[in-house]
Parts: sequence; C-alpha cells; structure tokens
Amino acid sequence: MIGKIRIFFGWRIVGASMIVLAVAMGMYFSTNSLFVIPVCDSLGVSRSQFTLYRTIITLASAATMPFYAKTIRRLGVKKPLLIGAVALGMVNICYSFANQLWHFYALAILNGIFAVSVHFMAIGILISDWFIDQRGIATSLAYSGSGLGGAIMIPVVSHIIELAGWRFAYRFMGLLGLAVMIPVILFLVKDKPETVGLEPYTLPGAKRDGKKKAESPAFHLSFREACQTNRFWLLSIGFFLISMFASAVNTHSTPFLLDIGYPIVLVSSVISLFMVFLTVGKIILGVAYDRFGTLAGNIIIALCCLIFPVAALLAHIPIFPWIYAVMVGIASSGASVPTPIIIARYFGTRDYPMIYSMFTMITTLGSSISVPAMGAVYDYSGSYRPAWIALLISSVIISVCIVAAEFSFRTNAKRL
Repeated sequence: MIGKIRIFFGWRIVGASMIVLAVAMGMYFSTNSLFVIPVCDSLGVSRSQFTLYRTIITLASAATMPFYAKTIRRLGVKKPLLIGAVALGMVNICYSFANQLWHFYALAILNGIFAVSVHFMAIGILISDWFIDQRGIATSLAYSGSGLGGAIMIPVVSHIIELAGWRFAYRFMGLLGLAVMIPVILFLVKDKPETVGLEPYTLPGAKRDGKKKAESPAFHLSFREACQTNRFWLLSIGFFLISMFASAVNTHSTPFLLDIGYPIVLVSSVISLFMVFLTVGKIILGVAYDRFGTLAGNIIIALCCLIFPVAALLAHIPIFPWIYAVMVGIASSGASVPTPIIIARYFGTRDYPMIYSMFTMITTLGSSISVPAMGAVYDYSGSYRPAWIALLISSVIISVCIVAAEFSFRTNAKRL
C-alpha cells in the first residue's frame, strides 16, 4: 500500500503568507490609484495633495522598520501580523468617514506604523525561518500574493466605486481584510518549525550529505562592514529608484490611462494585467535568482525597467498600455523579491535582520518622494509625460547600479 504523501508544513506557511500579502499589499495598497480621482473630486483637492498621504504612510513605515525587525526577532512574526491585520482593517474603514484632507493624513500615520507588521520584511523573515533550501522560490511564491490580490481586487473595487462610491469601497475592503486575515494568521501561521516539531526545509540530498545544498554566502559582514562596501550603496541607489517608480505607477497608472482617453473597463483590465505580471514576475525572478544567479535576476529587472517608461510614452497607441502593464509588473517585482536573496548573498547572515531592515528603510523612502512628485508634475503641466521621461532616466541609473553591484560582489569574492 502506498503511504500517504506528507507535504512539508512550511508550504502551508507560504500559502498563508500569500493570503496575508494578497490583502495587505494586493488589496489595501494596489487599489490606491482607483481612489485618486473620486476622492479628489469629492473633497475638492489636487492629486498631489491627496497622494501626499502615501508619502506619510511610507515615512511612518520607514521610521518603524528597525523597531519591527527587533520586535519580530523577540516576539516572533505571528503576534505583530495579527495586530497589524486588525489595525489596517480598521484604518481602511476609517478612511470611509474622512471629510477633510487632514483626516487622510492622520490615518496615514497609523497605516504606516502598522503596515510594516504585514509587509514583505515580516514575511521574508518568516519564510527564511522555515526554509533553508528552495528559499528563493518559497519567498517568490509568498510575495506573489501581493500581485495576485491586486489582480483580483482591482476590478472588484473599481466596480464597487462605480456603483456605490469610494466610501463604501473603503468599508468593504476593511471588513473583508479583517474577515480574511485574522483566521488565516490565527490558525495557519507558526513562527518557527520547532513549534510544530519540525526542522527548516532542506532538500533530501542536502540531508544525506549532512550539509546545505545551496551555495553558502561568500561574506559574513556586520551592518557597519556592509555599509562600507560599494555594492551596498549601489544597491541602495538602484532599489531606492525601483521603489520610487513602483509606488508612483501603482498610484498614478489608472488616472494616467483615463486621462489619455481609455474607458474605465479597459483601464481596469490593463491594471489587472499589471497585477497578474506583478505576481508572475515574482515567480520569474525567484526562479531566475535560484537557478541562474543574481546577475540573471538583476538583468531581467534592468531590461523591464528600461522598457516600461517607453511604453508609457507611447501609450496612446492601443498596444502599448498592455506592453506597459507586462513590463511594469515584472519591474515592480524587483522592489520585493530580490532584497532577501541579494542581502544574504552579498553580505551573509551574520547581521541579516539589521541589514535587511535598514536597507528596506532606505529604499522605501523612494516611494515617499515619487507619489506626490508625480501628482505635482500632473498638477503643474496637465500631463504625466515629464514624469515618464524622468522615470526613463531613472531606469538607466537603476540598470547601471544593480549590474555594477553584482560585478563589485564578484570582484571582492575573488579576493577571498
């Protein structure tokens, strides 16, 4: 009789992480652009004024990241996840009662403080505790939830706004988030394999050999030592700019496409395709980094970063919004999946949580600048075209930085 196949419990953790990010990042974050026009029209404010609340969220998140890195290591991931899930659900419900701009700003502070607890950083630490081998694919699958959630919820929320208004849409998202995330976190998330009598996942061959199959990092640097390397600052610049465009396009893609004359149904389909490739892109990058190395993953990001602003500039031609959606989806995946993989490879695991949190804090500041800046460009010029030109220049810088960081790593590794 053939024995029953047992699936490693860590893959349930991956599934739970996908659901958490599908709500926290896919629904709460990725639907932002749908609210820009209706909220601005309702409150009588400009796009740059309204989207400034995204900057406040980012700054509050960046300020609390080092605190959460230490808290997670002390208390585990589950408790902060649960607190963050409840807080974010309530914040979204409260958005629906906002009658003045400062209401959004005040709620944005709370949003930013608690968003970190259900952010990529927390999920990345959770996955790293459960997986030794196949950590890249496990991370990319977990992170893909953000794109999947966006792909599902963008057309749903768009339809709700059209039928019932933006206030009802915020209430719907808050209540749905509470209903989904709380039971998933309570019943499926476990902080470490030891809590259920298991060990971190390793491939069978690795167990037989008594060692980890995956390549060990060449360096084991402290945070201070990492900051003294060229590759740390090359990566910081490159991923700062990736974070900058990822947040900007997430918030402004819908109003951009509506402004150039596309109907809301087509725009929702394009944005959904963007979210689909945000999901697919994470898996592509996870496989590329695992199988072909960091250079291959970095090159994929660089090429997509160069193509998407060109497609945006040509978006008045019907085929290019779809090309834009595919390229910007994969490029935006570069804001999440590569970080835990690259940090472990380039700097080692000696001071991993602190390097991870500080690197993430630096890079996420890009979104605090880009969202209101892109809104201000539109308010001043009446067009997003100057912003796309600026993002094209930024994409060249991104390509140079992330490829140069790889060669810097290889050069220094050869000297060991």
